[in-house]
Amino acid sequence: MNHVLLSQAGSYRDITQYLQARGARVTVIGPDGAGMRSKAAIVRAMLSPRLWRCRGLWTRQDRLLVVGWQALPLLALLKARLLPRPQRLLVMACFIHGQRARRVADRLLRWLRIPGLGFIAFSPGEARHLVQGVGMAPQDVFCHLWRQELDGRAAPQEGEGGIFAGGFSNRDYDLLLEAAETLDEPLVIVASQHNRIRPPARASTRILRDLPETEFEDLLARSTVVAMPLRGAGEACGQSVLLRVLRHGKPLVATRHEAIEAYLGADYPGFVPHDDVHAMRSALAGVLAQPAWREELAQRVRQAAQVLAGRGEPGAEIERFLHG
Repeated sequence: MNHVLLSQAGSYRDITQYLQARGARVTVIGPDGAGMRSKAAIVRAMLSPRLWRCRGLWTRQDRLLVVGWQALPLLALLKARLLPRPQRLLVMACFIHGQRARRVADRLLRWLRIPGLGFIAFSPGEARHLVQGVGMAPQDVFCHLWRQELDGRAAPQEGEGGIFAGGFSNRDYDLLLEAAETLDEPLVIVASQHNRIRPPARASTRILRDLPETEFEDLLARSTVVAMPLRGAGEACGQSVLLRVLRHGKPLVATRHEAIEAYLGADYPGFVPHDDVHAMRSALAGVLAQPAWREELAQRVRQAAQVLAGRGEPGAEIERFLHG
């Protein structure tokens, strides 16, 4: 039998609902509610007594998918044999964007490895770290392009002009603010309360926090171009915003990052180097001023959306990994 343990209720529905419809048992071992959480909230959830809901859930013949950082205390319980070790245990959605945190997590995961353990990586960088830093065998690390059908779908909009940027993880919004200072078009940033952003220098820039998904996507749909300023380090990031870019066919200017290359291809012409204010400014200015260039980027985005749709249901891919 397959089991799914969620660290947050309602997360990864396209995967969990697919598996549940095929007989998997889904158990929430983290807090209720959705949305971005701080690092402190994640640590508190890892120490939650809800982990004891796992007692008696599975046998040694079952397969287990663990979503989120509750995987660490769960692995400790399995390592200590306080819970039965399942036949197969896959862990996914444990993202890290800092080098110090990555080193700590690598040491913990090396110590907590058990037979039958595998990982589902959402970016090439994450997969590489699991092999090189944790010592996982390559055949026990599976790469998955996340492609959940996100809530908050907005109707296609006529562009009202301007630059849109949004999202939480691994963002460099201060770089974008500096890049946009000399541009004429307005800029809207929709960030999390956890993002630290300096006050904008111009009146045509708005910084909004934690908008409902429909409002978030409506602003994206009304923009002329979407900017994605990412930091050079980090693993999976930017993908939830990218999925909205894909379904609206918006031209995208993004910091080059493996997590985004996996969807758009390394040769996507809208990438700029990280930590390069001038490159971000020049790329955005070119897209805003040149309709033909905007259309070329939008066409590449639409092609990427078609390729992603052809990969099939995400839950089916995860089910293959569980039984692989």
